[in-house]
Amino acid sequence: MTAMNMRAVVRTGLLGGTISFTKDQPHPVPQGAALQPTDILIKVKSAAINPVDYKLPRFVAGKVMGIDVSGVVEKVGADVKDFQVGDGVFGRAMNSNGFSGSLADYALVSKDEVAKKPETMPFDSAGALGTAYLTGIQCLRAGNVKKDSSVLIIGASGGCGLAGLQLANAMGVSRIVGICSGKNFEFVREKCAIDKVENLELVDYTDDDAMKNFQQENAGKFDCIYDTATGSGKGEDYVSTMLKLLKEETGEYVQINGSPSDWVRHAMGKMKPHRTMVLTAKEGKADLEEIASLLESSGLKPHLDVKCFDKEGVGEAFDQLKARRTKGKIVFNMD
Repeated sequence: MTAMNMRAVVRTGLLGGTISFTKDQPHPVPQGAALQPTDILIKVKSAAINPVDYKLPRFVAGKVMGIDVSGVVEKVGADVKDFQVGDGVFGRAMNSNGFSGSLADYALVSKDEVAKKPETMPFDSAGALGTAYLTGIQCLRAGNVKKDSSVLIIGASGGCGLAGLQLANAMGVSRIVGICSGKNFEFVREKCAIDKVENLELVDYTDDDAMKNFQQENAGKFDCIYDTATGSGKGEDYVSTMLKLLKEETGEYVQINGSPSDWVRHAMGKMKPHRTMVLTAKEGKADLEEIASLLESSGLKPHLDVKCFDKEGVGEAFDQLKARRTKGKIVFNMD
């Protein structure tokens, strides 16, 4: 590894379907090169992974993998005023040219895609927030969630589901229901401090009778259903059975995945009434700041499965992610 090369996880092959750990990836800012005016070079301290990382092809997401990032500012572009060298930051590894990749020693990010890391928040925790928590807060907003809302979150023990539960709890939502496997109930209660939330329930999707009773008793009762499970890769489809749980006039069913027909309707702007698909928008700085504030004020923290940033750690992490054995977030500690 030369002075201008670095460790990185890269997509190889034409479509980038193969994952490879290397120590010879070129530095994102060649020696002597200037940054784009709105970009920031950061020394990566921690980076998390999501299913989208191995699903996106190389021609869309670039050679270096990873979106979630936290680190220390090393250099700033001419138009960057809110950050300076030495600041701890967190967010998404995207810049003026698109994806830059967070699974590397250095990442080039846009000033609008990161926020200052709270001093009391560890880099590993901050590195887990860029996708799941940003998606969560934007999905809850799309569902018009307020303190007096009733919210159902499907896939409650996964990265996005757990983030949604924590954020809803931190917002003070009056009724929160999570659907996950019964074997994960204790884990979810611990990580969401949900024993302190009135009218909170967990429903075991593996228990047919429990699911049937829940659906019968809750028709038309939810303001927002945040579905993190449908279309996630194993044929899951909760939409047809859960739509009837929405309040008829005001409820909103918010998804982050869906069927091919859902994606076509979304692209054409023709989603069916009371259904929304959310792809996290660019320029997430303000939302990242709100997320950090909510977590800090509530004392809630992301659940982390921390891995070493080496060939073995990377292989183990992606095998685990693809097998869907993950609770919370898989995070690499770059040190």
